[in-house]
Amino acid sequence: MNKQIYLDNAATTPVDKRVTKAMFEWQENNFGNPSSPHRHRQASKIKLEEVRDDVAASLGCLSKEIVFTSGGTESNNKAIIGACLANREKGNHLIVSAVEHPSVLATADYLEKTGFEISYLKPDETGLISMADLEAKVQPNTILLSMMYVNNETGVIFPIEKAGNFCKEKNIIFHCDAVQAFGKMDIDVNMLNADLFSFSAHKIYGPKGVGGLFVRDGIALEPISFGGGQEANKRAGTENLVGIIGLHKALELMQNRHEECQDISDLRNKLERKLGEQIPCCVINAKDVERSPYISNISFPGLDNQSLLLKMDLAGLSASVGSACSSGSIKQSHVLQAMGLEDAIINSAIRFSLGRFTRAEDIDAAIEIIAGLTTF
Repeated sequence: MNKQIYLDNAATTPVDKRVTKAMFEWQENNFGNPSSPHRHRQASKIKLEEVRDDVAASLGCLSKEIVFTSGGTESNNKAIIGACLANREKGNHLIVSAVEHPSVLATADYLEKTGFEISYLKPDETGLISMADLEAKVQPNTILLSMMYVNNETGVIFPIEKAGNFCKEKNIIFHCDAVQAFGKMDIDVNMLNADLFSFSAHKIYGPKGVGGLFVRDGIALEPISFGGGQEANKRAGTENLVGIIGLHKALELMQNRHEECQDISDLRNKLERKLGEQIPCCVINAKDVERSPYISNISFPGLDNQSLLLKMDLAGLSASVGSACSSGSIKQSHVLQAMGLEDAIINSAIRFSLGRFTRAEDIDAAIEIIAGLTTF
């Protein structure tokens, strides 16, 4: 059997062997708990704080503003629930974009059940969020805005800097889910005026189960986990130090991101161009706005994406569609629905996401597979 082509990097990336090596070397020689009182903790505590310093430097913030977590979902939960509970006396209204990751949308649903009011920002047909819509939805009791940096389904880059400036003027806490942007884009949380900023390791060739949250100094968070004073009392539980070391190495390897980004952009453009030539009816969703080069969302009207996805997998190509429910069946993409696209576009959409290990020959083979499966 030929090698399975992997174009689902937005779901997770393969762990870089250099990351695995760094994690193994640490685990082999160290085991101390950073919170223990004896000398076995010392190396672990020093290493933990060294990594915190480097992650903070990459985001342009203070070391004390970095909280390590189990990943993007925990970071999003902790940021939104923690900030809303801690600031409830100031108001009970929050604004969320309608195309957020399920970990944000489900958190908003939870808060609504506890008495908070939620307003949702819907994108236009290009996938962009309107600043005018944001301004219109602000109320006197608005305490928080949550807007992702890069959409995980379309790759659309949202107007984060404008949103941050607006929130600062209105004294609204600004949370940004940056899981698809962290390590891949130049980021300065102060220039973005972000107050809370979620990130994860496994989107940048690091391990699963580790990530972090930037919490601007002075932003109050109600704890949602209990039983320990780790992470400056912001996140209870022994730190996953070997995972944090993996995150550190993965971030270090992203220093060449500009060159990598250009290479991936060339491959993404080739994929879209060649498919457009061979399958004239295909539609590149959100093609007319600024997008991450790592993600391409393409519809094949007249075909069912669930069936097409299965056929591609059997033919040797791994890709994905929208969010899957617990039963494993595929729902319509809430992102494409919010954009107001036709059912024929939504129901035939496939997400192809590229990464560091995607090669030109992979794209050539993928084009051949897709073209062969979409011939009417």
